[in-house]
Amino acid sequence: MLALLAPVRGALAQQLSEKLQNAIGHWQVMNSDGTAGGKVDTYLENGKLFGRVTEVRPGRTPKDVCDKCSGEFKNQLILGMVNMREFHAEGDDWVGGTVVDPENGKQYKGKIWAVDKDTLRMRGFIGISLLGRTETWTRLN
Repeated sequence: MLALLAPVRGALAQQLSEKLQNAIGHWQVMNSDGTAGGKVDTYLENGKLFGRVTEVRPGRTPKDVCDKCSGEFKNQLILGMVNMREFHAEGDDWVGGTVVDPENGKQYKGKIWAVDKDTLRMRGFIGISLLGRTETWTRLN
């Protein structure tokens, strides 16, 4: 089934600007203090950007669950969690999606943009973008 979807994903990616395409990949999340956090894979699904946790942050184990989360995320394994959902392209940014922070269980609105081919910024906020924080992610090979 995945082999059948590959041409569709490829066709969607070809319609996106280079900056939008740069947001797709495997990323090292950097904490606000400059230390490495977890790792996330970002991917397209039906023309929207999603992200899945592929490695938990240092200090966590692969069996840890999101005990602070609510709803469908409550007690879900953090490893493998699709914590970024439904971002759509607007100009050279991905907007309108949501991000769940497994550390505090909160869900945020988000905006994602590529600084260059190896650097991604993700801003999570509640309400308006001014009330939030921005993380920098570095592409992994």
